[in-house]
Amino acid sequence: MTKNTMPKQNKIYLIIAIILIAAGLILVVREGKAPGDNNNQAVRLIDQADHIWGDPTAPIAMIVYSDFECPFCAGFAETMKKIEENFKDKVAITFRHYPLPGHLDAKQAAEASECAAEQGKFWEMHDKLFADNVAGRMSLNQFKQDAVDLGLNQEQFNQCLDSNKYKDKIREQTNEGNKVGVTGTPTVFVNGNIYPGAYPFEDFTSPDGRPEKGLKSIVDELLK
Repeated sequence: MTKNTMPKQNKIYLIIAIILIAAGLILVVREGKAPGDNNNQAVRLIDQADHIWGDPTAPIAMIVYSDFECPFCAGFAETMKKIEENFKDKVAITFRHYPLPGHLDAKQAAEASECAAEQGKFWEMHDKLFADNVAGRMSLNQFKQDAVDLGLNQEQFNQCLDSNKYKDKIREQTNEGNKVGVTGTPTVFVNGNIYPGAYPFEDFTSPDGRPEKGLKSIVDELLK
């Protein structure tokens, strides 16, 4: 048997090199997709099964994968309101569920929005839930109070929420998001192109100093 004669110092350098290579691979994986780049399965087009703000045939289709307990999503919801105000009938916006595992109330909040949708109040509950997020009052009891505040049939809403009626729909949308490249929230698709993270309305500078287009510029360019 041949004895390993590699000097101890060289062994240390080799171990350090292996660690650095592994760390680099992890970083590449974690960084995910660049804005507008999506080599995954194409995102499902907006259809009548979605909760839609605006005309589904509008020239700009924005599909938002979001989580009602995510603080960045609450801020991004305000950005989407600016999109609605500025582009009006030129955009169609739909919300799809992507509750993150670490957010304990996110799935139940998603179910609450679907139970409200049964009574025609999805977007009103959407706004209530994000207000709960900002105020730090996410809970089952709060979701039921939100239904009361919106004038929903309380018995119908509570029965829907307590039975987890829409858990399968939420799981399906989350799995769908995984297949099209969603890895966190919020993630928005604009005419099929993926933009991960809470993109601001206006242009901005990235942490590494690069100028980036905000959603307003992205939509403006697509409308040209």
